[in-house]
Amino acid sequence: MSRLKLHFALALSALTHALFLLWPERTAEAPRPEPAPLLQARLQSAPAAPASRAAEPEPAEPLLKDTRSERTEPAPRPPAVVRAPRSTTATAEAREQAQQKLNRHVFYPPEAIERELEGEVTLRLLLDASGRVIDAAVLAGSGHAILDRAALDAARQIGRIDAGGARELLLPVVFRLD
Repeated sequence: MSRLKLHFALALSALTHALFLLWPERTAEAPRPEPAPLLQARLQSAPAAPASRAAEPEPAEPLLKDTRSERTEPAPRPPAVVRAPRSTTATAEAREQAQQKLNRHVFYPPEAIERELEGEVTLRLLLDASGRVIDAAVLAGSGHAILDRAALDAARQIGRIDAGGARELLLPVVFRLD
């Protein structure tokens, strides 16, 4: 009995859908309104002002005032801050020492070796006043999460870096298989 109900319901559904799909639509269209006639416009000259109207007197001060003529003394400039020039070699030496210390802690993950993954990770190290690494982040990834994690792990194990007073270092970590 339940199969009979199912077949009846399917047949009724198919018939209903067929009626809606094949039913002729009414083609009676609503009458279209006629287009409005085009408007035309033309400019006319303004009527001349009556001669009896007297010209208005000009104000004593102009509406726009030239403030450039009333210059005042410029405010005194604060004294320039003189900074000691940084030695680029000291920064380069500090970066080289930091790179060597980072390289001592980097290891090539065995899973990456098995999968023959290679890439270069650029790390951003934030340092406190004493040179201790307080944050490490991947600035440019290698395209492989496992290599990025290995570089971050190495950066977190560095400890303290003598960076010559720098608070931020950008260091590359290169993963290459020979």
